[in-house]
Amino acid sequence: MVLRPEPTAAPAGWYPARAGELRWWDEKIWTGSRVRDGRPGIDWATIDQPALAWAMGAVFFGLAMMQAVSSIAFGGVSYMPLLWMALSGLWFAMAVQTTRVRSIPAPSGASDAPAIVRPLPGATEGPGAGWFPISGQASRWWTGTRWADYVTSRFGVRPTFHASQALTTLRILAWALAVLATLVLIGGVVMLVVADGDTLQRVVGWVLVGGAVLFAALSAAVLVAARAQTRLLLLPGDPPAGPPHADGAHRPV
Repeated sequence: MVLRPEPTAAPAGWYPARAGELRWWDEKIWTGSRVRDGRPGIDWATIDQPALAWAMGAVFFGLAMMQAVSSIAFGGVSYMPLLWMALSGLWFAMAVQTTRVRSIPAPSGASDAPAIVRPLPGATEGPGAGWFPISGQASRWWTGTRWADYVTSRFGVRPTFHASQALTTLRILAWALAVLATLVLIGGVVMLVVADGDTLQRVVGWVLVGGAVLFAALSAAVLVAARAQTRLLLLPGDPPAGPPHADGAHRPV
């Protein structure tokens, strides 16, 4: 009997994923980075941990149901369940999008890298090429003469052609969360004011106040992340100052 070697995963690179589309494969999974109509970009939603998106969708759906039951019990009208349902739908949509991309069969042919996505990580154009740390969690490829639009972290190698789009999205998200925190806080305070000794209304009011604090914290966290992502996603203006990683591994120090 002839033993056949086990198939090995395709190396990281750009591979045909669908008709007219190249997508970045990081040696393990398909990512949200793709080349379509000759232009590199990224999916509207791309999450490294889709299970988190499914969980968040379930959390917001639970909040929507709780708020709806509360409104019906008190015979009032509340628009908060619609807000929670919208957020739940958004998280579920992101989860579906990421899961759909992950379900594409692994690449089996040769990779393809048009000029627009070059230089690729590993390309050498001069002395001193290698992975150089740009943050405590990530490194960027230096060809010896210029920076490449690729970073590596514990999640693998990722293209960064979508830098401007991603930073704009993060800032919009931060302000949207801040507005949401304000609206939820107002709803919670109103609920506490009109509770008039009703225990259930007071509980719901405090839950909304707690939710407002949570959304405010998330808004601040996203703003901090936007600042960190600026250094991570945008190409550095200066060449690297220190030596590259000695072992050449695709990981940060």
